[in-house]
Amino acid sequence: MTEHQVQKWQILNSTLVLDNPWCRVKQDRVLLPNGTIIEDYFVNLRPEIVLVFPLTVNQDVIFVRQYRHGVEEILVELPAGSFDPQTETSVAAAQRELREETGYVASELISLAQIYDNPVKDKTRLHLFLAPNVEPTGQQEWDITEAIEVVLIPLQEVKTRILTGEIQVAGSLATLFLGLERLSQPPFNLINLCESRNKSS
Repeated sequence: MTEHQVQKWQILNSTLVLDNPWCRVKQDRVLLPNGTIIEDYFVNLRPEIVLVFPLTVNQDVIFVRQYRHGVEEILVELPAGSFDPQTETSVAAAQRELREETGYVASELISLAQIYDNPVKDKTRLHLFLAPNVEPTGQQEWDITEAIEVVLIPLQEVKTRILTGEIQVAGSLATLFLGLERLSQPPFNLINLCESRNKSS
């Protein structure tokens, strides 16, 4: 299929059917390029999300371990959280979420990418950051739904933890792979160093 054959759907009508602080959903009546009309295509109106790959001076990656009710599992993830781009920048949100969830602060944030989470059913963009040389402050501020265990994993063990399935959340995986690639480049060159250490041990 060539590019000119792919066309956008036309929104004929859109209604907000759920407006709750925890969940907002709209119902679109859409016209497909083939002439089909779908009366009830539902789209989740979720906020923007930031994810942070925090690395300490000792080359430990800061993870959070917490319960996720959607899958009813306790999962290991990177620090992350939502924000409103109308009132807060992605950089400020990333700094805030890192501090609130882990008690660590970042003096520098490197943008890795902006990606879509689930473009089939929502508009949410993920803003991915690398935070080298984070430092602890001990000042965590959890939301009412949060009970977080901070987990430090040595940088050289991260790939293994991914391959063994310990880290399973898509946004965290995308951030980790992009962050690991960035850390393999100057001025960091950390991944090559870690792999050399593993081979020599």
